Amino acid sequence: MPPERTSICDTCGQKFKSRGLAAHQKACRRDTLRIQEDRERQNARAGLSFTVLQDAPDDHVLPPAFQQDDIRTEYHPRSGIPTKTDRFGDFRCHTNTAHSQVPQNTTPWEPFGSRIDFDFAELILKANLTKLQTNELISLIRRTAFERLSVTDYDGICKMWDAASPRHANFKKEVISVPHRDQEHNFDVWYRPLWDWACDLLKDPRLGPHFVFDAQRLYKYDGQDFVRFFDEPWTANAFWDSQSSLPKDEGKPFAFIIYADKAKLSSFGRQKAYPVIARCANLPVGIRNGEGFGGGRLVGWLPIVEEEKQYSGTQSFVNFKNVVWHESFKCLLKSLASLSKTGFCVKCWDGIERLFYPLILILSADYEEQCVMTLIRGTKCKFPCPVCLVPREELGNVLTSYPLRTTMSTQATLQEARSLRDVDNAFSDVAHTDVHSAVSFDRLHVNNEGNFSDHLWTQFQEQVKSIGRRTQSKIDEYFDSMPRWRNINHFNHVMDISFSDGSKYEDISKLIVFAAHDVIDRTSHALPYLLLRCIRQYVNVDMYAALEVHTSETIAEGRRAIQEFTRLLDQYSAKDDSGKNWAYPKRHAHTHLFDDIEAKGATRNTNTKPNEKCHGPIRRIYLRRTNFKNIAEQVLRLDHRFLIAHSIRLDIEDYDDLIISQSDHLRLDSEDDNEQPNNDSDNTFHVKLGAAQEEQTFAAVEQLHANDSAFNQFRIKLANFLSDSLPVHRIPLPGGKRLKFVPDETVTEHRFIKVNYESIVDWRTTTDYLQCSPSFHNFPRYDCVIIQAQAGVIFGRLLMLFTCVVDGRTHPVALVHPYDAPVGQRSLTNNHFQFWRVRERPRISSEFFSVHSIIRGAALAEDHSVRGDYLVIDTIDTDMFLRMKSMHKSAGHPA
Repeated sequence: MPPERTSICDTCGQKFKSRGLAAHQKACRRDTLRIQEDRERQNARAGLSFTVLQDAPDDHVLPPAFQQDDIRTEYHPRSGIPTKTDRFGDFRCHTNTAHSQVPQNTTPWEPFGSRIDFDFAELILKANLTKLQTNELISLIRRTAFERLSVTDYDGICKMWDAASPRHANFKKEVISVPHRDQEHNFDVWYRPLWDWACDLLKDPRLGPHFVFDAQRLYKYDGQDFVRFFDEPWTANAFWDSQSSLPKDEGKPFAFIIYADKAKLSSFGRQKAYPVIARCANLPVGIRNGEGFGGGRLVGWLPIVEEEKQYSGTQSFVNFKNVVWHESFKCLLKSLASLSKTGFCVKCWDGIERLFYPLILILSADYEEQCVMTLIRGTKCKFPCPVCLVPREELGNVLTSYPLRTTMSTQATLQEARSLRDVDNAFSDVAHTDVHSAVSFDRLHVNNEGNFSDHLWTQFQEQVKSIGRRTQSKIDEYFDSMPRWRNINHFNHVMDISFSDGSKYEDISKLIVFAAHDVIDRTSHALPYLLLRCIRQYVNVDMYAALEVHTSETIAEGRRAIQEFTRLLDQYSAKDDSGKNWAYPKRHAHTHLFDDIEAKGATRNTNTKPNEKCHGPIRRIYLRRTNFKNIAEQVLRLDHRFLIAHSIRLDIEDYDDLIISQSDHLRLDSEDDNEQPNNDSDNTFHVKLGAAQEEQTFAAVEQLHANDSAFNQFRIKLANFLSDSLPVHRIPLPGGKRLKFVPDETVTEHRFIKVNYESIVDWRTTTDYLQCSPSFHNFPRYDCVIIQAQAGVIFGRLLMLFTCVVDGRTHPVALVHPYDAPVGQRSLTNNHFQFWRVRERPRISSEFFSVHSIIRGAALAEDHSVRGDYLVIDTIDTDMFLRMKSMHKSAGHPA
């Protein structure tokens, strides 16, 4: 089902529902100054440095040429665009706020006879109704409908879908013939011509303003130098080099990201498919990895060669399967092969003709598919890496570099018998494409479903099992006690189960050290303890790999993390007598991890995870809409109908937006320009309270929590807090006297808070959703936060969120249990696992804070070996990971 359509506000650059955009923009323009001031206060709380220019007379010295966090953009010389430097507040990463030139089509539902015809046909498509069910439903509707349907039966709907099919590139079928053992074998290949799909994107007025055609090098000023950073593909080296290789200066690279992998369609995996997904590397990641029109698109359906018992495993049969794969892929790449050499002019969404050279920048695939793509012989060959010529016996030597493979050296490599199959590679037909450079680091399969799930985790389970069942159950118990956090799976037990889901393994890896460190004793369980240290260092590598934006500094730190992980794993391997082989291709892949980031940008550009999500819709179509015979044609026909339905729906929404915006302009023009802004603190930029409860008197609150020392003298302490804090924020006290609340005055409790903060990874607004509730899904949940206190940054647990009214003005307040008691000397265990330890104060020491003092949420794991101590879980997201690294550095802790 297509996601709800959103648009971008010209003022703030954020996404909003299309139908709410016009009303939002008026308020946004009015509040721009207030939002900017709030953002600067937030940066200060987060420890981010920025420069505030003070008002000065004209005869004072001008501001410096560069300010902290300025962004410099260096464009490729062939772009003809000069280098520019923007203030950080003016720079928005790859967000083009230009208005899309959407045609004002007054009948966007055509070729359907009417809007209701399309709405009905779209519903039938999404509901996966059969022909019989559809006809029965139409019969009922036609007997009672106020607006008459023109469709009369299922076949009529199918005819309208067929009439709408030419809106976008449809699938074609070719039959290829491949010989094996003196016999010709025929295979059906289905594909959507890639260049036709690319032209659909280039001509779409909604996507057009978001395209980036010229390579860029981005730098951020740190106060002394401009430090380069990498995120999108066009900010990295491979895109720059590709543009340099084009034969004409005015030509632009149109870069494809191609994914291919088998997918199980049936529950037991007997029915499989081999889909190919394409994405456009010229679009920003929010669009490219999304599910909308500019996201991943099914463009191919490769044949799967059935195993023949008499030939299975033989070299000739394996070569035969590789020939079938590459001959099939040639059909898919056929539309690109010639155009990649000559270029092709396309009249784009804005009416401008541009010359494009298609190329394949990234191949996103697991190791097995990479072997097929590059035609190496896999794990048992002499040189099993698809990227470099590392000898098989040196796969565990991650810190040594070996010569890189290139397409140019393929023939010489074949002659020297260096593990390549003598098969014509389909990618060699596409100019400006090197298959060995295009295959990319895949974080999902290399780390989550590789290094961790198949090696570190299974080894840890075995080590813990050898200690005893009591240790296993203790780790499970502590895992169950881990705090719940949005977008992280919660596990009741983990030591005796396995998954097929890489996301679950990723979450286990993030939490296992915090659950097991006080169970695995350093002295009596020396080897499992060393393995746990290896896991902690592996998680560091994976967290660096997951960063959405990389700087030269984070890349250097990531390389050091790999070195430390390698050192610890070598120590463990030398002491372990299980015979475990740690020299395997996915461990060697770390050798290329940060080179790949410098070449292609952040790993979310190359990760297979968003592509594997595309298997879900294919599986649903197979299970609900096919007769399980000759499934390719049925699945692809329905996939194309979903694309057409989404396209028509977007046109209809544009038509609706046009009508609404015209009426909004008339309404807004008639409104009073002196409208008072909304001062409700719930609508502030930084925080928003939710889940409001009924008003309670102070007496009721104190009675309800009479047995909780944190609420002792609740009314008096709150009055003292507000009496001290309000004047600091230039809010006068009523009558100029300190506040005194009476028991009958009221507060309104809230059990939810949304905290917006600027991520220190990619400098974008990120949101934490925090709970402060005695019963959240039938369990008490009181989340923790990072707070900007007067003495500095502290951690604490939310005890109560509420608003109170003083002199007609509402103030949002949080009652917090501070975790800032002295923790004593730092232990060796803390250094080994890079723990940031906090200790709770006595509960009676609870304090009030303005909710505006909350920097962001935090997850704290209880240290069961020291009562009242907690460990900050720095792996919940990339922002927390870098934030805690910075705090460790400031505190002088060992790296």
